[in-house]
Amino acid sequence: MTARLSEALRRLAADVPPARVPDGLFDAARTRHRRRRAAVAGALAVLVLLLGAGYALHPVALSLPAGPRHDTPGLPTKLVDPPLRTASVGHSAPGMAAMLFGGPAVRTNWFETRMGVVAADDDRYRVLDGDPAVAGFEALLSPDGRYAWMGGSLIDLTSGETVPGRPDGYPLAFAPNGKRLVYADPDTTFTSPNTYSTPSVGVYDRDLGTDVLRVPVGTGWIPPGRTAALSPDGGDLALQVRDEVWLIRVGDAGADRLAAPYRKLPLAGGRLAGAGSWLPDGRSVAVLDRSTCTDCPVPSYRRTWTLATRSTVDGASLAGAAFPPLRSRSFVQLLGWRSVDEAVALVGVPGPEAEDLPEEHDIAWGPYHEVGTEAVELVVLRRGATAPDVLFRTPEGITDLSVAADLAISGAVRESGRPHYGPPPFWALAAGFVLAVLVAMPVLSGLRRRRDRRRARAPR
Repeated sequence: MTARLSEALRRLAADVPPARVPDGLFDAARTRHRRRRAAVAGALAVLVLLLGAGYALHPVALSLPAGPRHDTPGLPTKLVDPPLRTASVGHSAPGMAAMLFGGPAVRTNWFETRMGVVAADDDRYRVLDGDPAVAGFEALLSPDGRYAWMGGSLIDLTSGETVPGRPDGYPLAFAPNGKRLVYADPDTTFTSPNTYSTPSVGVYDRDLGTDVLRVPVGTGWIPPGRTAALSPDGGDLALQVRDEVWLIRVGDAGADRLAAPYRKLPLAGGRLAGAGSWLPDGRSVAVLDRSTCTDCPVPSYRRTWTLATRSTVDGASLAGAAFPPLRSRSFVQLLGWRSVDEAVALVGVPGPEAEDLPEEHDIAWGPYHEVGTEAVELVVLRRGATAPDVLFRTPEGITDLSVAADLAISGAVRESGRPHYGPPPFWALAAGFVLAVLVAMPVLSGLRRRRDRRRARAPR
């Protein structure tokens, strides 16, 4: 660079006016930074408070929401899959229930033990964590619909709270009046390759708060579902142990609550019919005889069940017209009797790919929830009829069902209306809050930048 060029550049630089920094520039930048940091800290603090308050208040049940009620409670004519936003029973109790249900449509990858509950007087839907349980087998609804019994938990659906002093075992059956509960000891032992044994079965009285009967089982395994029934007065127990029905009187129990069967009825490949097996007279029980069919509705599933009645006095079969056969049905659960000639039951409907497996009494997947059941029907079985009357069938994806037996036996049905799902669950509120914060922060930041630019351009 020449000397003349260097001198020209110096004169040019000297003529340029000095740059002026606006007054308060650094203070304004510092203030914006502090405000942004305070906003983020405040949002996080509110989120933490919301999370803490939600977890603290979550076990407290809310009162029943105001809404339309039916004058006469009944079983709904339609059942829907509760969406993820449905409130839990513990968060908002549904009241007396009509149905407890589950299946692939109710369970999700995030909620694998989820079950649904629908109220008896309105289409109030709530969800319950089964942990894990299958409705109608490991999870039962009391005959009046007030209680849901799962494993060691007895939940009052009118309050959403767990009832204290419940039996320590897995459920087998409610008494017809709901005051006594039949359960099996949880201390089942496993013997390779796949054999279980249940030490004993108990009958628990909720009014007394204690067991009134204990039945030692020995080496048999008592699966949940249809293996026990109490007589209408709660004084006699029918219990399926392997291929026999044991009959035991509560009055025969000694000071140690133990009693032995006074009679054993051979089943010859059949089963006890379920919690409603005792006839109204209290002197006979219903069993299911198993056979095969030729013109089966599901060709690959040739199992047929036929309801029969046996005397508890001498074990003889009772005379009378035959009940209609249940062809291609995976299971039958008798709920109770409208008369000596009319029984109400739940039956499992196998899918087209279901396979009728041999009867086994000591394996983990049977004889209760058979693989391949795709729906459950509520039916009436009448002596002399050629086919059962189907009252209700679960929609696609709902394969597990327990109903309030009192409503089913009385025939109380109500028209389904518009379902509602209770207050938003805590996780939905938290997710909405986080989303609102994420949207609001850039909007507020943009508004502040716009305001600052206006201030900078304002004449002084």
